[in-house]
Amino acid sequence: MTQKFLGKNHTFLSLLIALTVLSFWSCNQQTASESNNEASLSWNKPIIADDWILLYDQDKNPTLDGWTGFNSVEISPKWEIIDNLLTVSIQGDDVDKNTGFGQSIVSKDRYKNFELEVHYRMSKGANSGIMYHVKQGTEYRDDYETGPEYQLLDNALARSESLPHRQVAALYDMFAPSSSPYHPAGEWNIAGIRLQDCFVEHYLNGVQVLSYDLNSEEFEQKRLESKWFDDADWAKTGEGHISIQDHGDKVEFRLIRIKPL
Repeated sequence: MTQKFLGKNHTFLSLLIALTVLSFWSCNQQTASESNNEASLSWNKPIIADDWILLYDQDKNPTLDGWTGFNSVEISPKWEIIDNLLTVSIQGDDVDKNTGFGQSIVSKDRYKNFELEVHYRMSKGANSGIMYHVKQGTEYRDDYETGPEYQLLDNALARSESLPHRQVAALYDMFAPSSSPYHPAGEWNIAGIRLQDCFVEHYLNGVQVLSYDLNSEEFEQKRLESKWFDDADWAKTGEGHISIQDHGDKVEFRLIRIKPL
């Protein structure tokens, strides 16, 4: 009797321990998930300034000291600081006034995991882009040969792009955003990119509109169907520069900041 009674207690005790462990694990999983959501939306909340590196700030850092031209120490004169706003292709300020594709600027430093926030204003019909994990070298003519692109576009009036996976906040020529909460030409927008261990999220004006995994089979299949099918190093560097494109249209920037993760 005693031995059988102890056996039941042992079974009950084992079940209790298992339930306790499961409960602890579940709580930790939920906490981690909630923590990830908090981090993903951090640029919508008060942030200690020291958490961010100001690549450009119209008030605190209105200089191009943190940038170079792509594959060059010099920066193209098409990039100017006007009224404390970083401005590219100032003459390309209307739908039919494109000034021609020009040299991108790239951050001097390289980044692997990060949150990036870009406050920008498009002219009518303007096209531009933000690239990350960009690699420089004589074997590359342009930043888009290695860097995936967060598309910047005036969806309403742009003549150059109309396909969903080439609209604003898309991963250019790869994935379309789930929505487009953009403000029209002449108004300010906030682009956000969060990259953590190959998992990427795109934000537009505080709304998450896209997510993808750089290491997934889906990503590779999309790449093979895209413009980048024969660019062996595209989205493969794992670390690199931030790049802002000159597509020949006027675009202004008042804040570009990054937080390494």
